[in-house]
Amino acid sequence: MIKVLKQLYDKYTINSPAISVGLLGDNTMNNVTNMFGNTTAMDAIRANGYGDADFDIATAPLMYLNAYESSKSVVYRTDNNQELGVHGDRYVPVAPKNMIEATRKILERSDLDLNGITESISMSHGGGRTYVKYNLPEHTYLTPDGDTATLQLLGTTSLDSTWPFMISVGAIQQACLNMQVFTSGNVALYRSKHMKGLDIDHGSNVIIKCLDVFENQREQWAEWYKQPVSSHQAFKLFAETVGWKGALEYMKENPDWIPQVVINSVRRNKNFDYIWSRHMAHYTKKFGHSFWAAYNSLTDWSSHAPSSKRSDPANRPAVLAKRSEVVRTAVTNWSKAA
Repeated sequence: MIKVLKQLYDKYTINSPAISVGLLGDNTMNNVTNMFGNTTAMDAIRANGYGDADFDIATAPLMYLNAYESSKSVVYRTDNNQELGVHGDRYVPVAPKNMIEATRKILERSDLDLNGITESISMSHGGGRTYVKYNLPEHTYLTPDGDTATLQLLGTTSLDSTWPFMISVGAIQQACLNMQVFTSGNVALYRSKHMKGLDIDHGSNVIIKCLDVFENQREQWAEWYKQPVSSHQAFKLFAETVGWKGALEYMKENPDWIPQVVINSVRRNKNFDYIWSRHMAHYTKKFGHSFWAAYNSLTDWSSHAPSSKRSDPANRPAVLAKRSEVVRTAVTNWSKAA
């Protein structure tokens, strides 16, 4: 009997993405006995709803002005009719709240310790991109400098073709609240190109690997803490990270360049200025001239630096996500070259 109920539960909830979450109604859902150990923790999360992601979506054929009907369809919000993306006729869109519920179910079925778990939902581009972060305080570890870092999982999806459904791993360093992006191990723990093919049980089995990834990253951090990095090396790393073309060209043409001379000789870059200022005034004083100091300077920028005045404040989650990937790529490339 329990097996039958579980099959019905899986069939009529998120495993069938064309069906809205809760289609069976609250009373029906409450009559199903959940057999997973993390149910209590995730039920507390579910009680908070879906935040800004609590809207439905629909599709409509894309029409040209001459009334010619395209083979593509427009995905839009049903609450305000805002367009979220244009896709081919075989694309199966899934509402952001369904992605969130899928992530919750993956966590619920996992072997991670979810006591005290918190969930943070954010969106950008009018709902075209969704981000859901989970902090897991029971998985907290010491960093090389004596601070603590807490495991964080990030679920992302988009309706504008930016990225697929994905769960990645990182950490929040407590003293500075920097998002410490991971560069070792399998950073993207679970990825599904189309939500209709999402395998929740497989996802649950896969994300437990995040503990191994975290352990590998801690070992990497310990090496970085002892690895010396001169001001010249850090300067070049930061310039490459933010793509400061003027500085990079100057350094290439002048092999005996000096950081302050470069700064005074070419057009300034605000992103570089933020990182360099934090590096010299704060992180080198705490951690010395080490790669750990340089890494923290970069994650400070990706986590806290202000956005461009021209950018829409509502799209800041997308800015932070992009910066994290920029830092991940830069640090990975630098580590390989070292």
